[in-house]
Amino acid sequence: MKTHTSLRAKRQRGNVLVESAFVSLVFLCLLLGAFDFGQFLFVHQALVERARYAMRWALANGGNTTSDQIKNMVLYYSATDPGNTTGYFGLTSSMVSSTVVYNSTDPVNGEWNNRITINIHDYPYTILSPYIAGTYSGPNINLTIPLGQKYE
Repeated sequence: MKTHTSLRAKRQRGNVLVESAFVSLVFLCLLLGAFDFGQFLFVHQALVERARYAMRWALANGGNTTSDQIKNMVLYYSATDPGNTTGYFGLTSSMVSSTVVYNSTDPVNGEWNNRITINIHDYPYTILSPYIAGTYSGPNINLTIPLGQKYE
């Protein structure tokens, strides 16, 4: 014959199992969310560093670079397009734009208005967390650096 205390102990063991399952589920969701956030930060920072590198490369070449060369440095880490290679973190040429402005003057104060601008937009990143899983577009990355007068 089973006693009252042994039945209560079995029910409590079952309750502990159910409660542990709930707590584990919440913990795993939080862990996956932290992983997703870290992955997003990694991709964003890697793209910022790639754009900074392209900017430094353009400046190191004495400003004798074209917009397409700077764009290729962001995409492929090379001044020329290697062909059918995919870009860095899935970037395409439509996601990267660069502008090189030399020998222009500001009409208001007559100062040199030379600059290099790099813009990365609509780059994809994937979220695995429940309820919000999917592929999203990252925030725009804009870099601009002023240049002095170009001497030829």
